[in-house]
Amino acid sequence: MLKTTLIVIVISLVAGATIRVWAFASFVFLVILALGVILLAKGASFTGAIASCFQLLVVMEICYMAVLFGFSLLRRIYKRRKKSSIADSVQVTGKPPRG
Repeated sequence: MLKTTLIVIVISLVAGATIRVWAFASFVFLVILALGVILLAKGASFTGAIASCFQLLVVMEICYMAVLFGFSLLRRIYKRRKKSSIADSVQVTGKPPRG
């Protein structure tokens, strides 16, 4: 189960950096459904399989949201730095200077 959890965490971190929320939701549904079927095929009880799937779902969502928040924060910091640079603060009016 530890290997599965680590794989799920890595997948969620990569997905948080690359895909949209609706795509991630679809992806998570398919992954959790497949994992539940595999657990049931291995002989786990139905309630045990549901509990394991729910735990992994929570882990995937937390990892996805953490990466999404981190990239959003980095993007905001980058935009703020770019906006406050010296070259951008000079306005060009198109009129020649007086003098």
